[in-house]
Amino acid sequence: MNFKKIILGSVLATAFSAFLACGPDDGSSADIPDDVPGGEVKIPKESALSPIVVNGLKITVMSGADGMRGSLGGVIKLDPDFIDSTEAYTANVRTTIDSVSFVVGRTINGTAYEEKVNVNLDGIVFPNEMLSFSQKYLEFKQLSACGEFQLYISIYASNKEDGLETHKYTTVDTLTFKRPESECATSQAVESSSSAATCTQITAHEDSLSNSMGTSKTAINFETGLADNPHISIKFVDNEAFIVPSAGVTIFEENRQTTGLMPTKDPICMEDFAKSLPYEVSDAISSGLWLNVFSADGKQYPMMIHKAMFESATKGTVTLVYYK
Repeated sequence: MNFKKIILGSVLATAFSAFLACGPDDGSSADIPDDVPGGEVKIPKESALSPIVVNGLKITVMSGADGMRGSLGGVIKLDPDFIDSTEAYTANVRTTIDSVSFVVGRTINGTAYEEKVNVNLDGIVFPNEMLSFSQKYLEFKQLSACGEFQLYISIYASNKEDGLETHKYTTVDTLTFKRPESECATSQAVESSSSAATCTQITAHEDSLSNSMGTSKTAINFETGLADNPHISIKFVDNEAFIVPSAGVTIFEENRQTTGLMPTKDPICMEDFAKSLPYEVSDAISSGLWLNVFSADGKQYPMMIHKAMFESATKGTVTLVYYK
């Protein structure tokens, strides 16, 4: 039996919380620093069965606008062939990812302790059937120490059908990262005044790429706005959209913009955008995703995926906003 999954339209404002601390393994607090804000890390129990599929979750240490940060990556989605044989669901069942929570822990003498950290999850909506953590960050300046940490990602999903009991599922994934000791030994670098004063003014342009009809435009040259000699093209596979860069074109994740939000300052400067990690073109794009596209001659075109719509598994339209 294949389940029918419906993406529900409500948006849940989600808090991304994380934690850390230090202490001896005998449970006493004698060696725990006074400024440790949390207790022991508590991770939820995983379900024996789960429709949750975790693809490529990772955290990469990189420089940010205000010190070092952990850049999240990867995708969480639902298994289209998942069957819970313990429940009497029909084809009308709704399977959704309902929420995700994050905890950062530091292990001291065999015990993981917590510290609260806030990370902006703007652009992520619940419930949903696929979530991308591209351009989601953990700012290291909120941690009270340096060294090795563990990031625990708890993912919650459910099956719902009218007249039947809701069945809930939990999957937990763990990542390890290090905050460089140098961050705790030296002060943060100050952005140079000359860089802050520079502004190369650019303007926004909106366009759509589609394969709905034979006459639809599936590629774009950002300089001309035409399909000839394109920088990128679009393809649709298995109800997902992918960017295909042309020869010599490179794509990076955007480091300064907020997922799903357009910049509001005036004027908008090219210096407002900065590349971070290379974008994995094998990853499906999602609405609100910010990218930096560089032509073969090094010219930069910041771009946000405004909306991705699908007519079938292999047909759709992607609306994008780019700057030049």
